[in-house]
Amino acid sequence: MSSTLSRGIFHIFGGLIIPVSALFVPRTALLISLGAATLIFLAFELLRFRISGVNRWFRLHFKPLLREEETSRFTGTSYMLIASLIAFLAFQRDIAIVALSFLAVGDAMATIVGRCVGKRKLLGKTLEGDLACFIACMVIGFVFYYAGLNIRLPTIVVGSVGAAIVEAVPLPINDNLTMPLFAAVVMMVMQL
Repeated sequence: MSSTLSRGIFHIFGGLIIPVSALFVPRTALLISLGAATLIFLAFELLRFRISGVNRWFRLHFKPLLREEETSRFTGTSYMLIASLIAFLAFQRDIAIVALSFLAVGDAMATIVGRCVGKRKLLGKTLEGDLACFIACMVIGFVFYYAGLNIRLPTIVVGSVGAAIVEAVPLPINDNLTMPLFAAVVMMVMQL
């Protein structure tokens, strides 16, 4: 449970850095820094796959934050960085901020609640975790709405449902990529 909680807290606070930064950093600077960070992180990931010593060092220092499969595959951070870059390139800023916040908070809460108190299985995950994801997305969406982002409440509700669905369904692609992008698409449609 402690590693689940550690990962969850890291996911929330680490994941919120980009969307919160987008509130203050001009778009061009955000895209340049996000693009550079994504390229550097992906280059490091490829390097650690090729050089076992680098991968050992990485596992040693980041073990509490890693899932077992991430020792030989891309980490969730890689997918989150790619999703962030795509979101800010393809969607209106406020939609990208909310969608990425859904990932940071909703995905983490789904894991924490699902692993700690989840009992009812649904598609390989827990109903309790899925509901925690939905509620967390609604809460963070409302926080940004009341903070003044240009996004309507029905859009937040539909985006939260979309994020929770992607979290609940076992997809072959990492949900750090699919969850915010799907939520952003459905919110963009709702904002039309």
